[in-house]
Amino acid sequence: MDSRFVRATIRHLLTVIFLGICMMWIMAPTNTYIQKWKPSIYKKVVSTYFGTQALSMLIWTFPALFVASLGSLYLHLGKNSNQNASQSNEKKHRQALWRKPVLVKGPLGIVSGIELALLIMFIALLVWSLVTYLRRLHTITPKAAAIEGVKVWEMKLFDAALYIGLTGNVCLAFLFYPVARGSSVLPLLGLTSEGSIKYHIWLGHMTMVLFTIHGICYIIDWAVTGNISE
Repeated sequence: MDSRFVRATIRHLLTVIFLGICMMWIMAPTNTYIQKWKPSIYKKVVSTYFGTQALSMLIWTFPALFVASLGSLYLHLGKNSNQNASQSNEKKHRQALWRKPVLVKGPLGIVSGIELALLIMFIALLVWSLVTYLRRLHTITPKAAAIEGVKVWEMKLFDAALYIGLTGNVCLAFLFYPVARGSSVLPLLGLTSEGSIKYHIWLGHMTMVLFTIHGICYIIDWAVTGNISE
């Protein structure tokens, strides 16, 4: 079979999988996923071997591993093909797209147009996740708080801390991609681990901000409810 056809097939499959991963992150904070998809999938995939982690492994872990495996195959086929000239041109074109700067001065350093667009889309995903999670706070009623033996605002603070942490998980999911030296994904985009360190730094800062707020909210809640010693 022609390696060009196989590589084109893999490239399209990777695009579909990536879009699927993005869709799952978009759907994760919604009631549709939490109340319908998650329980349904959980019942079908829970097993003796993986137990309660089967759902997380299927939705969040397996796609990343599958993408890495397909990426390795894609690069391997490229090395064994006789398309070095065209691949070189494609690589140069991808690198040119990444490196053409639109911002030179500022806290983000030198940023290209495509980097800025991806950063804005990622921040939009974080905002969507956090806002969608926080909308669930309106379901907390005085009756529900009384059952837990706390005030409404205390229960809302506790849940808000949880939702901020869940939003931080989005950053964690992508945090180590930019610095994986043996990555089979970055070369597909014409990137190297050294050249992607700034993405790791951006994600690291966002992760630290979200989880710091997450921790502070929990500490405040534990202090006012008398549970900080636990």
